[in-house]
Order: sequence, then structure tokens, then C-alpha cells
Amino acid sequence: MKISLPQLNKQLKGGLAEVYFVAGDEPLLIGEALDGIRARARKDGYEDREVFVVGAGFDWDLIRNSACNMSLFASRRVVEIRLPTGKPGRVGGPMLAELAAKPPPDTLLIIVAEQFDSTTAKSKWVGQLIDSAVAVIVRPISVDQLPAWIEQNLQRQSLTYDREVIELLVHRVEGNLLAARQEIDKLGLLATNSHVSLELATESVADGARFDVFQLADVALRGDVTRAVRMLYGLRAEGVAPALTLWALVRESMSVASVWLKVSQGVPEGVAMKQSGIWSARQQLMTQCLRKHNRESIDYLLQAAVTADRIVKGAHYGSAWDALLELLYAIGAPEEGARGQLSA
Repeated sequence: MKISLPQLNKQLKGGLAEVYFVAGDEPLLIGEALDGIRARARKDGYEDREVFVVGAGFDWDLIRNSACNMSLFASRRVVEIRLPTGKPGRVGGPMLAELAAKPPPDTLLIIVAEQFDSTTAKSKWVGQLIDSAVAVIVRPISVDQLPAWIEQNLQRQSLTYDREVIELLVHRVEGNLLAARQEIDKLGLLATNSHVSLELATESVADGARFDVFQLADVALRGDVTRAVRMLYGLRAEGVAPALTLWALVRESMSVASVWLKVSQGVPEGVAMKQSGIWSARQQLMTQCLRKHNRESIDYLLQAAVTADRIVKGAHYGSAWDALLELLYAIGAPEEGARGQLSA
């Protein structure tokens, strides 16, 4: 049975399943799912927990032996198998399917895929797990879903709040779930009588917002330049070194140029992305960006990247943050960025 994260609480209230398969690319949401399952397991008397982390050269016999060595007098236990890459390999896949189809007695089996791309989702062992287990497929929280997620997390801490608090947090965390969780935890400690006022929230986040340089690059690729500029100014206000921001933006600039040039030479877009090291989860984002570019804008993008690199490193006169701003436009809004010319 395949369910979403919001459906998990309802399923757990109806009773604990024998096997859970939790998969996705958002660590915080995977953690939420696991916390809910473990809490129900403790309530149902599962006292012991055994964790296996599958890495290169993992000995799958460890899990098989653990399953076979269950004592008649042992307490209920949780066996958690974590797949950091999301791929168990040729030996592991069939074994996981076998364990899920017939789990050991008095054992709650939790299988966690911490990366879950479209190829993995179509694999045979995943299909078999979905047939045998409760499969919780964790999807990233969209911008539209973020207000409800923040509200649920405030309520989970038994906090009441002014309605404007939700809007403030959505605006300040820029979709970063970890930052949102940290702000909510902080508000839980600061709130008087468990109520979060707009004034309290404003004071709390005034100096605490964190704009991640990787997220900045993604927003630029998406073409949301207004938001990207706000994030860039946030990084500058926080004292983030221009060199760190430069590294992220130049990396994306080189990726865009590399894929565009390969495609222009007749290489299929998917192949060009793979050759340029664009992982599957980001290919749609890259496609959005490529559609905005032509030969002239790609030349300008490369020029802007070189100029920003020289200015930030002190090899050329100019404002580092202005150069980074120009590079943002060159990535996400080339029709605006190319309106002027940068000096080489």
C-alpha cells in the first residue's frame, strides 16, 4: 500500500503494520515519518531497536542472521534498514523483498531509502516492497504547501499564533524546511503562555533567517530573479563571504553553458545533462533555464561568470556583490541581463 506522509498519521492510528518502506529526498520529512512510526511502536511495546546502514560491501548475511536468531523470549523489536544511496544492489533488493513478504515474528521492519529517483521507483524490489509493506513516499513540500506544513508544526508544539505569523515564516525561510523547523522550535521556547504573536515572531526571525547559497542557485535557474535578488541581499546582510556565493553561481553557470552547447551540437538533452553531471531531480529545473537561452546569452553568461570570478578574487576592480547580481540575471533572466555589457 502506497501512502503520502500526511496519510501516515491516520494509518498509524488504525494500527501498526508489520513492514514500512519510507523513501524520498527530503531528510527532514523522512525523519518526521520515522518519528511517527517509532512513537507508535513504543506505544505498542516494541522495546528494542536494531539499525543496519547499508554501504559499499555491506554483508547482507548480518540481516539474515539477525532475523533467524530471534529468541523465543525476546521482546518485540524494531529492525531498521537504511539505504543512504537508495540502492540495495543485486543481493540486497531480493532480500528486502523476501523480508517484507515474510517478516520475522514480533519484529517491526522499517526500510528507509534516503535517495529516491525515478529509476529506483521503477525497480523490481521497490514494486515488491509496495505490494508487501506500507510504503510512505515522501515528496518535497511545495511553496503552496509550506503554510499548511508550518501550521501543523506549530500545532504539534501546542502553540497558538497570530495568523500573520504563518505568512512571516513562509517569507523568511524561503522554502528551507530545516530553517523553518529551527524557527518553530525557537518560537516554542520563547512563546509566553504558548502563544506566538507577530511581534515575537518578527523579533525571533529578524536576525535568524538563513538564505542558502545552493537554494539561491536553484531559484536563479528557475528564473525567479526577484526572489533570487532578495536572497542575494539576505546573504550579503548576513555576512556570507562573496566567494561562497560565487562558487555556487559559477558552478551553475558552467552547467547551463555545458548542456546548452552540447544540445546545440545535436546531443539529446537528457544525454547532455547526464554528461554534464546534472542529477535527475534537477533536470527539469535545468530544462526551464535552457529554454531562456540562445547563443548570445550563453556567451554573455560565460563572460559574466569570468568577470564575477575576477572581481570577487580581487583580480579586477569592481563591487563583488554587483558582479554576483549581474551573474544572477545572466543565469535566470538573460533577456534582462544582456541589456548591458560587462567589462572583461
